[in-house]
Amino acid sequence: MENIVLISHGGMAEGVKGSLEMIVGQQENVHTVSLRPDGDNLQFENDLNEKMKALNGSTLIIADLLGGTPCNVAVKNFLHVEEVEILAGMTLSVVIEAVVNPKATIKELLCLAKENIVDVKAGMNQAEQEIEEEKQEELSDFSAYAGKENIVNTRIDERLIHGQVAGIWSTSLGTQRIIVANDEAASDPLQKSSLRMAAPSTMRLSVLPVETAAKNIRSGRYGRQRLFLLFKNPRDILRFVEAGGPIKSINVGNMSYKEGAREVTKSIQVLPEEEPIFEAIAAKGVTVTAQLVPNDPSIDFIEKLRG
Repeated sequence: MENIVLISHGGMAEGVKGSLEMIVGQQENVHTVSLRPDGDNLQFENDLNEKMKALNGSTLIIADLLGGTPCNVAVKNFLHVEEVEILAGMTLSVVIEAVVNPKATIKELLCLAKENIVDVKAGMNQAEQEIEEEKQEELSDFSAYAGKENIVNTRIDERLIHGQVAGIWSTSLGTQRIIVANDEAASDPLQKSSLRMAAPSTMRLSVLPVETAAKNIRSGRYGRQRLFLLFKNPRDILRFVEAGGPIKSINVGNMSYKEGAREVTKSIQVLPEEEPIFEAIAAKGVTVTAQLVPNDPSIDFIEKLRG
């Protein structure tokens, strides 16, 4: 969608936009309209129509509450407008996905919303049990597979396992094991359990220090499993390659906004100190591309970075 309009009772829409921009940077195409505490349906309808008149192109309206005044007014005025879609049940995760993946379908956004409502305590307990079970499943004799690793994708994504990775990339590539290579996550049992809970239940998961991941993959520990390698930043990629990690290409997916970063693509914000790291990775013969989701065109990230 070219435009996103968040509508809510009170200040929820503005709050969600503020949180969104903390994560992915300023978003000129995200707008808010609120039903003020001293307002009514007529106030809201006038404000929403004024906002919509100022926008060009396709628009996704995300309302806070099904059946509430903001949602009802949106339906009344835009139900039969072809270029306008309306969702109810605003969450930060759905808004982020709609922003960073403008080609996401309504069905994909609805699936993401459902997946993000979970019993966290129950899920974490189950995740801890699954991590222990997976340790016992690893091959005891894997020497025959050394140098025959089957890597189907290598991606930089600061959010690690989330909707795009778990629901789109991993399934489309027939992934059998996701390997998160990050020292901090590997040393934190809580992060490991959270990642296990976010990963598809049909896939194995390993959360490892960067150098351990390089060693395990190079030695053939995972046999011929289809491996999806996931990194949080370019520094870890460079360390992985320098430790003998066998990768030929990486896909830069999401790097969130930080103070001093510049926008290379809509979903990738790069700090000045990260630019030479990408150049060093490319100098080692690794192809670096940017591609948010499989249906997007793959672009030369180094060329984009230099441009």
